Amino acid sequence: MSAESSDWCIKPELPNLVFPWENYDPRSREEVETFFNCPEIRAMKERICDIGRRLWTREYVDGNGGNISVRVAKNLLLCSPTLISKGFMKPEDICLVDMEGRQKAGTRPSTSEVKTHIAMMKSVGVNSCIHAHPPHCNAFLFAGIVPPSGINPEADIFLGHIALASYGTPGSPETAAAVAEAAKQSTVVFMENHGVITGGRHVEEAYWFMENADAYCRMVLLAGLHKAPLNQVGEQGVRDFLAIRKGIGLAVPEGQPLYNTETFAGYKLGKTGK
Repeated sequence: MSAESSDWCIKPELPNLVFPWENYDPRSREEVETFFNCPEIRAMKERICDIGRRLWTREYVDGNGGNISVRVAKNLLLCSPTLISKGFMKPEDICLVDMEGRQKAGTRPSTSEVKTHIAMMKSVGVNSCIHAHPPHCNAFLFAGIVPPSGINPEADIFLGHIALASYGTPGSPETAAAVAEAAKQSTVVFMENHGVITGGRHVEEAYWFMENADAYCRMVLLAGLHKAPLNQVGEQGVRDFLAIRKGIGLAVPEGQPLYNTETFAGYKLGKTGK
């Protein structure tokens, strides 16, 4: 029996975490109620609760702050209820609303900010949104700024050029419109004087972006303590980041400059590499 060569490998496929919402279109009250209680939706409710616990554990939300949504049908999405700690939600707390924000099922009233989630979904086609108040991100957006791009590979690849939406009252049509427009630049949107909303192909991705954003903001704030200019990578490095971003299916707006700023904290940013 000949010895098997060791130069082989396997290539597992990535799991598909996107809920197949295009396959569902319940319309009548009876159809919606049956759909709302089916095993597939029960599993998604549990996932939303898990994401809520992770947001709360990481201190991205406090009190009853934050909200989560996932599109589950052509005209329906699940969302967290209003006035509840995201760290202690149960599946039976989750609500069902249509793509106009009208509640269709659930025992608790839906979040008042769901129309902002819907606006982002309609604007750029994401399937899940998360709104939270991660402290290091808020340290930037309270000042009406976003962190510089071109410094860290993970930030440019997963966050792109973080967008800034002008201030509006939470849950207002003005806020929804501002977020919908800002999301065309990035599905990581800083909302002035408010918080962050992220959009993803699935709820796990929307959560990853929230973690990525707060971790990056924390690193930039810490680096700023040196009271010295930070360095951006060279233009070829940024082009490499953008190629990777496109390769994993994340958008790069047409005409976007390589860098979102040339200064930070009163210093001109340096360059390293090509």
